Amino acid sequence: MTLIAVVAAITASAQGRMDLRINEVAVQTDSNAVDQNGMHSGWIEIFNASYSTNGIEKMFITTLKPDFIQNYFKTEEQKSNKKRNQLLQELRDTHTGEIYEIPRGDVATKVKPRTHVLFCADVDTVAGTFHLPFALTPGQYVALYDVNGDLVDEVTIPSDLQPNQSYARCSEDCIDLHGEHKFIAKDWEVRDESCIAKAITPGKFNARPINENIQKFKDEDPSGILLTLMSMGVVFSALLMLYLLFKLFGKIFTAKEKKKEEAIVDKAVDNVDTVVQPEGDDEAIAAICMALYQHFNAHDEESGILTFDRSLQQSSAWGSKGNLLRHLPEHRDNKL
Repeated sequence: MTLIAVVAAITASAQGRMDLRINEVAVQTDSNAVDQNGMHSGWIEIFNASYSTNGIEKMFITTLKPDFIQNYFKTEEQKSNKKRNQLLQELRDTHTGEIYEIPRGDVATKVKPRTHVLFCADVDTVAGTFHLPFALTPGQYVALYDVNGDLVDEVTIPSDLQPNQSYARCSEDCIDLHGEHKFIAKDWEVRDESCIAKAITPGKFNARPINENIQKFKDEDPSGILLTLMSMGVVFSALLMLYLLFKLFGKIFTAKEKKKEEAIVDKAVDNVDTVVQPEGDDEAIAAICMALYQHFNAHDEESGILTFDRSLQQSSAWGSKGNLLRHLPEHRDNKL
């Protein structure tokens, strides 16, 4: 069960990273929309569209074209058995100004559900985790890769994007229902602070990306009947499973207790068999029976009345009426 939980956690983490989105980019801003240090450089906003916290450490942000990266993967994988994360690290070392690996160790790389994180494209490699080694220019391609080399999201900045403008995601239809992440120009818009709807929002919410699974389910079951049946089926199946488990555990524990009681009775019977029964000693027999009843609960199913063999000629102290009477001392007449 522990192994299954670990595998499920790793799988959930990998799937969660695929919900990260490049949400807004800018090549240059003024004082109305500045980056984390108040400088006027460009920036990239990444949005966690899932409902769980996702770590973005060891992911890659790059301006390298996807064809170049895929050809590099294909060529190098034929030469060696290196994994794609190793190949991306090699690309990072050879193309320092075009690819950035998000380092570990910064708690801020844990992006909470439905929140944003901002990367400054200021070519400042010593400023911290969220500063990229490259700048952004109009017409530039930007991509986000997972640690295993999978493409998570991508966008191409318009070639006519001016300073003090941003290119932001504005539509939920950002990917198709098959989960193929690809750039669709109609899902983005240029923002220029001309009105509230066109506000540049670094680090803030501006559009809700679509969840392809929810959208697909909505298209296939618009009335909600299938969802209702599935929900009720899951609930009653869980209740039935709990009932069967409790029933099974009850039988197991009952069988164990029954065996334990039988073992105690057998032990008590063995002890009785080994006791030397004194002949004609009713008091000893009664004491043994009472001891067995009290300590081992091994007495037969009777009314609780002790019986004795009256055929014995000699009466016991229990059956002698004379012995049950109070004995008074004899008085002798003393002569004065």
